[in-house]
Amino acid sequence: MCLQGILYVLHNDIAWQLLPLELEFDPGQTCWRCLERWQQAGVFDQLHRILLVELKAAGELD
Repeated sequence: MCLQGILYVLHNDIAWQLLPLELEFDPGQTCWRCLERWQQAGVFDQLHRILLVELKAAGELD
């Protein structure tokens, strides 16, 4: 639920504290802390590299 909350905030360009709890995401502060930890751990860089490899293998990368 943290990842979904992070994506929702980033996609909708809203403040963390405005993350709608009725959508059953984790609270905004929790999502923000997860994002910080994952960024520091290099999770998103690794996912980006994996995505590029997969797209290239599928012939979907320019």
